[in-house]
Amino acid sequence: MKNTLYTLKFVLAIVVSFTLLTACSKVKEMADKEKEKTEKTDKKEETKKEDTKTESSGKEETTGNKLYFCEDYKNGKEIGVSERFTTGWLTVMVRTEKPIGVGKVELRLTKIKNSEGEKISEKIIDTVPFDIQSDWTYTYFQDKSRLKFSSPGTYKVTMQKVDGTPICSGEVEVTSR
Repeated sequence: MKNTLYTLKFVLAIVVSFTLLTACSKVKEMADKEKEKTEKTDKKEETKKEDTKTESSGKEETTGNKLYFCEDYKNGKEIGVSERFTTGWLTVMVRTEKPIGVGKVELRLTKIKNSEGEKISEKIIDTVPFDIQSDWTYTYFQDKSRLKFSSPGTYKVTMQKVDGTPICSGEVEVTSR
């Protein structure tokens, strides 16, 4: 009778162990499936974000593109790259993730802060047209008469398509000499 009781307890322990093992593997399997679903959803959302090319205003996004400034561009070299310059003309540099996609662009110059650094209502100074190659991802713009910053303040320069769709923009602080 004692042997039968021990045998019964042993069989019961094996059954309980097997049941727990099966249940745990099922739970793990469900957790793995849920994780896989979550990863797929996250990837879809990331793809949607990358594919989305519009902001709330309906204009093309400018993320990943860079517009910045230097004193000059000579022999394939950027000279004096900075975010702060004295009054005078500047060279505008543009680097994009993808080809620009159009043959004509405009640089819109606006003043956004006065010489004391206080925000002002955005004032368009000039819109300068340029011809480029649509497959370019890196270029520079020079116009010694129209890309001139004559008074101190902070300026925003936006490279845009001729229809006004922005491609990229950058800010520069200009101080007096």
